Amino acid sequence: MADLNEVKNIIRKGTVQSVNAGTMKARVKFGDKGGIVSGELHILTRHRAVVPAEKDKEGNKTKTEAGHFHEAYITEWVPQTGDLVLCLMIPDGDGEGYIVGKVM
Repeated sequence: MADLNEVKNIIRKGTVQSVNAGTMKARVKFGDKGGIVSGELHILTRHRAVVPAEKDKEGNKTKTEAGHFHEAYITEWVPQTGDLVLCLMIPDGDGEGYIVGKVM
């Protein structure tokens, strides 16, 4: 069973020090913990949905209300070095954890 100190450290805020987008992992510095830098933490991903553009009767793309077209793509969110992020740490003492998202 986790001791009280481990339980207090489950949710942490820290600053991203390095990012590996290929493995979707990053290292985070925790200023309130004496400036320690984590091992590689997993970056949680979110499900994405693409909604197709509407088309008129002739099959042409319709314009937005602003009167112009947009091309877009969707990609996974990856934190940047220097971002303040919220982390969930597994209280087993191994330093395993997850980056939940950016703190604005």
